[in-house]
Amino acid sequence: MEDEASTGPLVGVKVLEITTMVAGPLAGTILADLGASVIKVEGLTGDPFRNVSPQHKGMCSHFFAVNRHKHSIQLDLKSEDGRAIAQSLAAECDVMLVNTRPAVMKRLGLDYDQLKQANPGLIYVMITGFGPDGPYEDRPAYDQVIQSLTGAMFLQSPEGPPAPLRSFFVDKFAGTAAVSAINAALYHRERNGGQGQFISVPLMKSFAFFSLVDNLHNHCFVEGEEKTGIVNVTRPFRTSDGTFMGYFQTDGQFQQICAVFGVEHLLEDERFSNPIKRVNNSAELWQELEKGAIKFSSDELEAIAVREGVPIGKVNTVDEFIADPQSRHLECVKQYETDEYGPVRVSGHPVDFSGTPTNVGGIAPRAGQHTDAVLQDLGFDAERISELRAKGVIR
Repeated sequence: MEDEASTGPLVGVKVLEITTMVAGPLAGTILADLGASVIKVEGLTGDPFRNVSPQHKGMCSHFFAVNRHKHSIQLDLKSEDGRAIAQSLAAECDVMLVNTRPAVMKRLGLDYDQLKQANPGLIYVMITGFGPDGPYEDRPAYDQVIQSLTGAMFLQSPEGPPAPLRSFFVDKFAGTAAVSAINAALYHRERNGGQGQFISVPLMKSFAFFSLVDNLHNHCFVEGEEKTGIVNVTRPFRTSDGTFMGYFQTDGQFQQICAVFGVEHLLEDERFSNPIKRVNNSAELWQELEKGAIKFSSDELEAIAVREGVPIGKVNTVDEFIADPQSRHLECVKQYETDEYGPVRVSGHPVDFSGTPTNVGGIAPRAGQHTDAVLQDLGFDAERISELRAKGVIR
């Protein structure tokens, strides 16, 4: 069921997705943006993410965001016929995405070791909370649980109560890490005689990389004695009618921002005389900088900062970001028309290709919307499809 409108670099790649919620579905949607044809297998009650608010005409906006472009088939994988259909689909696909615990997939006959017998070129990607083995193998995991275990919540608020990142950062990074791995595996398969492989993407391990790559500084040199505290190097500062964030590091950049804010006297302040002192006294520094910034309107300060090359940015609401001229130019948020739901907005694909542009303008399927078409592609006739529906194998 290839989308004829697809133009991305993965046109011709077929993906079977047995996932729910965020991480796995997002990986599938990124692959679909890149041109792959993605079949999403849902249970007879559908992906539970469909039931989250807000809803519009029976479609959840969260589900729409991470499931656009896909073809949905509803199967009872606990039935012999349902498992056989899934196995047949896997035999024809390049990639299989799952986010169910390993023991479940093995019991269903849908684990990598069984499926690779019929399809040795299959790239099988398993997204789990803690990996396919180890002491936490059978633990359930959600985004916020991984945030707490990996230290991210502590790092967010070292001086107060632990604070979660208010977004599904764990799931979203696992999804993007899975796509990176899939593309590498496709490249490997191309150069090594069609050899498939198993890929494990634990939420814990992928998010630990994302969160700690810049936060292991006190742990990098095991025998090192010099340590630094957790410091909020930058803080929001106010203008007369808004709020901004800024950043500087070198002495030259500090001189620039002091000149822009009209607080050149801070250059003589011993508390801020070098980068280390500025970090250690960052709260006081930004308070002093704000005394200069608050004399300007947001438009005035932004104009001066742009002219002088000082990196600051307005603290936007989401609505303001959607309207931002550079955001609109880059299509960070893509708006397009749909027959079913009217105009919709989704996050634009994060990268641009000159020769194989991505296609973001799809819609998310209704549960089981493509069941008949998918089965017809497998060679099932109308009578057999009706029989399976009557038996409760499909919906």
